[in-house]
Amino acid sequence: MPITHSTNDNDLEINLETEVVKFINVLKTLPDTRDNRGKRHSLVFLIVTVVFSILLGRSTVSSIHRYMTNKIDWLREVTGLEDAPVISRSHLPRMLAKLDWQDLNEVINQCFSDKTAQIIEGEWIAIDGKVMRGTLNPGDKQAIIHAVSHESRRDVAQAQQVGDKSSEIPVVRGLLKDTGLDAKKVSLDAHHCNPETMTQVDQKGGFYLIQVKENQPKLLQKCRDLVKLKPLAETIGTELAHGRITTRQAVLYDFPVSEIDKRWNESGLKTLIVIRRTSFEKSTKKSSDEFSFYLSNYQEKTEQKTVEILVNTIRNHWSVESNNWQLDVTFNEDRVRVKQGNQAQIMGKLRCFAMNLLRESTPKIQNFQSCIERFIDSPETLISTLRQVNFL
Repeated sequence: MPITHSTNDNDLEINLETEVVKFINVLKTLPDTRDNRGKRHSLVFLIVTVVFSILLGRSTVSSIHRYMTNKIDWLREVTGLEDAPVISRSHLPRMLAKLDWQDLNEVINQCFSDKTAQIIEGEWIAIDGKVMRGTLNPGDKQAIIHAVSHESRRDVAQAQQVGDKSSEIPVVRGLLKDTGLDAKKVSLDAHHCNPETMTQVDQKGGFYLIQVKENQPKLLQKCRDLVKLKPLAETIGTELAHGRITTRQAVLYDFPVSEIDKRWNESGLKTLIVIRRTSFEKSTKKSSDEFSFYLSNYQEKTEQKTVEILVNTIRNHWSVESNNWQLDVTFNEDRVRVKQGNQAQIMGKLRCFAMNLLRESTPKIQNFQSCIERFIDSPETLISTLRQVNFL
């Protein structure tokens, strides 16, 4: 049966299975819990114009509000919402704060979940949390957990972490379960090196690659002990970048899970990868030598192929942090100060969405700032891009 939704703004029904739908129309299905007497401003217009603002380099609420005010006639024309009034500066953050993050996430997924499924098929997905540092209230920790494709760098799923005493670990387990990523290939940092998370992925038929650090001291010591044995396979590579010569040696070992605590027995743990990274700084003549350890239940047909794939996965896991760098540097996420935690979460969600739209329209994008500047110089290019990805 086709999935249809009655919109809040009118009685239009949207068939999500039989036609290509525009995000702006699906957005009309977003639940609106406001009292009917207070619905002077359209949620659709609010969200669409905030995304426009983000894609044009605006970050603070004041800057976004100035854009809405200065471009109100043009925004009415391109969105088709010709009667949309200007939102006041004081009302804008209140409307953002009252939006439901999960409802907004669901509406976005209704339009783009098919693309997400294609992207994650057979690819490794990195799971990484990012704290929203712009929230001002003490004890009101806000974070978004990102699931990012190693290949496309597309943010394929997110989850909320709310509250100073909250833990990222159960949030990630919930994200893995709710999205089906626990049946895929996922890379995680040392925070998630625990038998429950690893067992969840293994029993769902998925694969994990997880770093081991001091938060698991006995496991880490076992990894260090295995380095004394003869490896199964290894790779080595050297690169020169930023005035530094770096050599990375990756060594593969079987991991004897029966020799550690029985709580790891169901984790499917098979493989240890040891990375030795030596660097030489040409200008200062200083060198460094460090080891890092990774565990996995992944195995290829040959040991050499296994080590080659896993070492590439390790490097890609850390390179996806470029998404966090883009959010902070290009979209100014950490510099945006807000007084209400949910407002920070909503704005964070819309920044991720805007960045995904750019990746969708330009798969090999390298310079987000140049895209923003092009949109500023040529608003017609912005509209063309948004129509290309079925936003408008």
